[in-house]
Amino acid sequence: MKMVVIVSFITMSMLLAVPFALLTSENIENESILGAGTPTVAKIAAGENHTVTVKNDGTVWASGYNGYGQLGDGTSTNRYSPVQVVGLTNVIGVSAGKDHTLALKSDGTVWAWGRGNNGQLGDGTSTNRSTPVQVVGLTNVIDIAAGGLHSVALKSDGTVWTWGYNTSGQLGSGSLTYTPRTIPAQVTGLTNVTAVAAGYAHTLALKSDGSVWAWGDNLYGQVGYGTWALTFSSPIQVAVLSDITSIAAGLYHSVAVKDSNTVWAWGSNSDGELGNGTTTNRNTPVQAIVNFGSPLTNVIDIGAGYYFTVALRTDGTVWTWGDNYYGQIGDGTNTDRATPAQVSGLSGISAVAAGGHMTLALKNDGTKWAWGDNYYGQIGDGTTTRRTTPVQVGVSNDNNSNLILIAGIIVAIAIVGVVAYKFIIQPRRRS
Repeated sequence: MKMVVIVSFITMSMLLAVPFALLTSENIENESILGAGTPTVAKIAAGENHTVTVKNDGTVWASGYNGYGQLGDGTSTNRYSPVQVVGLTNVIGVSAGKDHTLALKSDGTVWAWGRGNNGQLGDGTSTNRSTPVQVVGLTNVIDIAAGGLHSVALKSDGTVWTWGYNTSGQLGSGSLTYTPRTIPAQVTGLTNVTAVAAGYAHTLALKSDGSVWAWGDNLYGQVGYGTWALTFSSPIQVAVLSDITSIAAGLYHSVAVKDSNTVWAWGSNSDGELGNGTTTNRNTPVQAIVNFGSPLTNVIDIGAGYYFTVALRTDGTVWTWGDNYYGQIGDGTNTDRATPAQVSGLSGISAVAAGGHMTLALKNDGTKWAWGDNYYGQIGDGTTTRRTTPVQVGVSNDNNSNLILIAGIIVAIAIVGVVAYKFIIQPRRRS
């Protein structure tokens, strides 16, 4: 009889342990898995279907689509929660393209992984890489940008270097070529650059005098020169734009912030991504406005995705506009917006990023928030559920997961021990 009871209690302990064991990092939904009260996220970036995070310790983590190895974990398996990029430390910046990723290390070198068929990894080959490889011949780099099929780097001397696909002139080499460039080359005639951005097939550069220069695909006016010419293979100054402090490039549109903290945009506007209250494409910059025609002000950071735009204001609030089919606007609906609207429930934000169809925000406390498309798990919350409002997500922490599992087992064992003592070990009183 005692043996039957003991077996029953062992079975009970296993059943009690299961719910706790399920509380691992990949099964906690809408909860931070960064470690309570510990700021860990330093940088964020979003590609077409994957997201990338840099922790304060210089390690890189990624989630989402991994068909070309763009998550950098040595596999081609999609990940619904962030996994660590293999063998990469001392990273201070990241950028995510269509299917590839770039990382900037503190020593000024650039590392790349993911799809490499068009030379966008810059390692001298056209090979996909599931772990990081160093971009050939680049040192003293201070900024990076990953485009659709090309890559861009800014060196500390103010020169710009590009590599990858060039059929639209996005490398700025002065010609259109169908042979990919597999190693970086300098963009001639461009100096004193302080920041770079890459769209799907066009490139932007911000100069120290506050002017913006662009080249590449111009089908929708995204180069901003005032014409509908199909391509520009050399840098050309964006028209009627000055005193710019930051830039961003989306699929087919471009965005800039002036020193007055106002937002200006040009290019494709099919879903209202320019934020001027219309859906008309523009080949010169127009100002983003809020309801009733007043300008969007106090903006300090911007991001441009596929047909939508995100802005961060000085008060730590986030504003979005454009395509909302996947909920990337973050207002709980799927309604497009042609003017900026505030993302409710978010405050204390320090940085924003826009991916293909999803949005990221980094809070001052080091937590990461995301919303929009999640078909491949790119939000990183352990699910593939589309989010129309922000959810808190984090970088997987194996130690936390193990502690939770161990705690669950300990609790289960303790319960079994008490019960066993009560009914088996403790002697019965004689009547």
